[in-house]
Amino acid sequence: MTTYNSDGLPIHNAKVLVSSSNGIAVYAGTLPIPTSDPNNREGWFYQKTAGVEKFNYYVYVQGSRAIRLQDVKEYYFVGAVDTYTDYTSIPFLVIYTKPLGDGQDAQPWYRSRITHGVNLVNTNIQLGVKSQFSTAAQTSTKFPYSQAHLSVKTGEGPRDPTEEILYMTIHSDSSAPNDAKILISNFGYCLHNRAEDVNLLLSA
Repeated sequence: MTTYNSDGLPIHNAKVLVSSSNGIAVYAGTLPIPTSDPNNREGWFYQKTAGVEKFNYYVYVQGSRAIRLQDVKEYYFVGAVDTYTDYTSIPFLVIYTKPLGDGQDAQPWYRSRITHGVNLVNTNIQLGVKSQFSTAAQTSTKFPYSQAHLSVKTGEGPRDPTEEILYMTIHSDSSAPNDAKILISNFGYCLHNRAEDVNLLLSA
């Protein structure tokens, strides 16, 4: 179960420094690399400068046992959008599952890809203000921030509930404007049986 501090914030049970070897592995393929926030907020600050730059944060890899799609009740991340032009300014969550090599894999390195994004028709993103982006309409691990439901679900591959998760990732859009600025401070997931509630703090 999640525990909270005196400020009502869920206490993180994992932490990754942006300058550490683990941090480098988390933001692999990201250009430019994330930095500390110029406004001194906790988290990794990303600012796009040109072209098709984007961030990819690989915030989960398997531990001693596999987690299946059907095991997870909720995925979430906490972040702030500092500039907004259109939907490409908003970060999103992607889940990849392990390939089986049976001819149904979507790509050689993953079987299914499931993308969770925000529906901007019924979601208001306040610039520079942290929000909790969650796949659950009523989140299990609740931060004292505005809630943004990741209600738009798309993907490729079989997406069978029994598939084992390969990666849980947070991304920005490569089509975002060159002034895109995004802060990500936390990532987490909860299992249906609540035997595993993970809250990862991204620290600079």
